[in-house]
Amino acid sequence: MRSLVLRRGFAQMRAAGPQTASARAGIILITLAVIISAVGALFFARVRPIVAILAKAAAREYVTTAINDAVESEISAGRLRYDEIVTLEKDDSGAITALVTDMAKINILQSRVSNAVARNVVNVMSEDMAVPIGDAIGGIIFSGRGPKVPIRVESVTDISAQIGNDFSSGGINQTRHKITLAISAEIVILIPGGRTTAVVTSEIAIAETIIIGTVPNVYATY
Repeated sequence: MRSLVLRRGFAQMRAAGPQTASARAGIILITLAVIISAVGALFFARVRPIVAILAKAAAREYVTTAINDAVESEISAGRLRYDEIVTLEKDDSGAITALVTDMAKINILQSRVSNAVARNVVNVMSEDMAVPIGDAIGGIIFSGRGPKVPIRVESVTDISAQIGNDFSSGGINQTRHKITLAISAEIVILIPGGRTTAVVTSEIAIAETIIIGTVPNVYATY
């Protein structure tokens, strides 16, 4: 009778052994997964601000290229000629007495460029961009290495185009008049764990001329 009880006890222990080992292995795996997840979350929380900075820089580069391409397209199409924007008024002797800017054409130009920029930036919004995690860690060894953190330009708002003027010396008794176009836009960038915003600005010379003689004191608009 006693031997029968002992045999049953050993049989129960042998049956429970593999189950206990399996349960322990499962607990170890779950514990490791929790630790790894916690370490990963802590690591990303520390590098996320740097990732945001890198994402802004990368997005600015893409959007600035889109802006410049839009303006270059308008220039290549011949829509940004100096003589279409500014009229030089002269006296009987041929001396320039005034520079007159056609504000109606300026307004049309600003609107056209803004629309062209918006169209180009929409293409940027479909671009797949990424920042190497090594860049966020820092150092020469890690630069450009590691897994890529995906980023995306989610939206672009407040696109504005402003005309400016710059006068500089172009030589003896000569003045260079340069017309510039300053474009700015606010972009929303989607990064893992949230969003961040950045303002992109670009100033481009769109037209210029050399004025011979004294620069007139009158600069008017109509």
